[in-house]
Amino acid sequence: MKPSSHQRRDIQGLRAIAVLAVIANHLFEWPSGGFVGVDVFFVVSGFLITGVLLREYERTGTISFTGFYIRRIKRIAPAATLVILVTLAAALFLFGRPRFFETAIDSVWALLSGANWRFALAGTDYFAQGQPPSPFQHYWSLGVEEQFYLVWPWLMLGVLVLAIRVIGVHRGRTRLIVGVAIGVLTVASVAWAIIETQGNATTAYFSTFSRAWELGVGALVAVAGGRLAIRNAVVRAVLAWVGVAAIVASLFLVPQAPGFPAPWALLPVLATALVIAAGVGGPQRFVWPLTNPVSRYIGDISYSLYLWHFPVLVLLVALLPSDSAAYFAIVIAVTAVLSVLSYHVVENPLRSLTFTFVRGGRRRLQPAARRSLQYLTAALLTIAAVVVGGSALTAAPEPSSSASASGTGVTQQAATGCLGAAAMDPALDCPAFTGTGLYPAPAAMLDDTAGAFDCWKDPEDEMKTCSYGNGSKRVALIGDSHAAMLLPALKEGLADQDWTLDTYVGWACQWTRAGAGPECENAMGQIQKKFETGDPYDIIIVTGAREKTPKNLAWYSKQMVAAWKPVAARGTKIVVVADNPGVTQQSLECVNRIGFSVENDDCVTSLDDAFHLGDPLIAAQKKVKGASLVDLTDFYCTDDSCPMVIGNVIVYRDDVAHLTATFSRSLEPYLFAAIDAAVGKLGAKS
Repeated sequence: MKPSSHQRRDIQGLRAIAVLAVIANHLFEWPSGGFVGVDVFFVVSGFLITGVLLREYERTGTISFTGFYIRRIKRIAPAATLVILVTLAAALFLFGRPRFFETAIDSVWALLSGANWRFALAGTDYFAQGQPPSPFQHYWSLGVEEQFYLVWPWLMLGVLVLAIRVIGVHRGRTRLIVGVAIGVLTVASVAWAIIETQGNATTAYFSTFSRAWELGVGALVAVAGGRLAIRNAVVRAVLAWVGVAAIVASLFLVPQAPGFPAPWALLPVLATALVIAAGVGGPQRFVWPLTNPVSRYIGDISYSLYLWHFPVLVLLVALLPSDSAAYFAIVIAVTAVLSVLSYHVVENPLRSLTFTFVRGGRRRLQPAARRSLQYLTAALLTIAAVVVGGSALTAAPEPSSSASASGTGVTQQAATGCLGAAAMDPALDCPAFTGTGLYPAPAAMLDDTAGAFDCWKDPEDEMKTCSYGNGSKRVALIGDSHAAMLLPALKEGLADQDWTLDTYVGWACQWTRAGAGPECENAMGQIQKKFETGDPYDIIIVTGAREKTPKNLAWYSKQMVAAWKPVAARGTKIVVVADNPGVTQQSLECVNRIGFSVENDDCVTSLDDAFHLGDPLIAAQKKVKGASLVDLTDFYCTDDSCPMVIGNVIVYRDDVAHLTATFSRSLEPYLFAAIDAAVGKLGAKS
């Protein structure tokens, strides 16, 4: 498309850099800071929208809200709606029922411009961690922009009316008035972003309030307008090159956390503002990375590229390994084709949709716009029918293979006692393949917890303690979510062990003197006091996610030793259960892939990936008299890898290595045997 006379080629180039950086980051996880492309978009949007509104007010003395919102709807809605419905239709056939319905909820938030708040809430939900991403997750940035568009014209007009008509400021000071208002709001937003990033980085990442300053910086450049104009083309080019270099540097320097979005986003935001400001004085003739025809065209289709790329890469995981060359090639090809088609057939014609007057004063759509509208309407109706009809079909109960290890799902493998962890028991000599059943069904594995989190402490909660069983031995289980996922196994054998089991499980509640995390710090102090001064437990079982790098492994182990020693000195036997191995996202994707079969199962995590994080519990146990180690690694891993499916049972629920309850239950005889041996060993020492 030939650029319009008012279209700035350098800004199209900025859009190209931004969208390519985002796509590369999502697809290849390189460059590491590619996500800052969204920040570039925010600055560009703030500049363009504010400029349009200011010019309209200076020309007419008011702002046409109807005209503004119609333009925004034509620009945003057609392509965004098309992508939402196509994605839903594909998800209907590629996702399991629970994930499809979750995706459908996400689509409603995306359609209503509230996706950023949806994912802010999900990001702070412990039980959403490690789950596969929503194909609509990238709509969060559209939500931020659309909320800005909803508020900004009213705020601008309100400030101007107050200053000019009520206070009596001269209309010639329009830009000064708006600039002061934007400046105050931008500074306030930056301050809030810094505070919120430190307190809750996840919410800050998605929040309109902690992102508004980025649009505000672009708006300030628009307000300054001609005052920034530089006549010398060479100087303009040098400034633009400095800005481009800073943007490229930010792709590699800016970390996602800590310190993002504030203050780290200042680098790409100010760099983008510099590029835009440098181009105010005239066309940029010497900044070829931004102004060449390829960059300009990618900038033209950047909105469609942004919309399509994420659903394509998320959906395609159901068909291909996400680390394969075929996956990368197909994602790029499909994204490019869909983006070009939707830009030329839907986005661009409908953005320029106008009426022409014919005889009799009647209004008629221009032919190109009319055809695009007809195509889009037909496509949306067809896709909507598929989604609604398919949803009705999937709402019916489907056959489930999610029988638990202690339930009624009897296959040949269950009958031979080789279900789940038992398949790794050398004494049973289990055959390599004895049936095609899979427990739980992949579509149900996220929900396979068997009540492990019924007595879970969220960050805002007081410590919760629940008791199971009524035996004579007093036993406690303490730790984070990895400890909670041992509960399905422990509850199975309480009666046989003559135990009463008390639980102390919660977010970041690893048993340490310090470093438990702010979510559990107060509760951990109360628990420690109870362990040291209350009725002593016979046994305390402690475990937790390994999650520790070599840099902080020794420090955490030291804090654990400090917490355990005074409790062990009271005669309580401490049984340390080494954390289960980790799992890769590719291994999880593998069991959810179309065509997966137990017979040809190659869904494994290498030993290097499974154990790349250290377990401070193991080091701490060696330094505490009265503590013994239980290590069940042999029931998770072979000599060269850790399978995702063992004995026809899916081992992990998510990529933060939470066990499925079905596999946890299958560990029950081996876990209790190992605990008995550890307690006996401690008894012999005493």
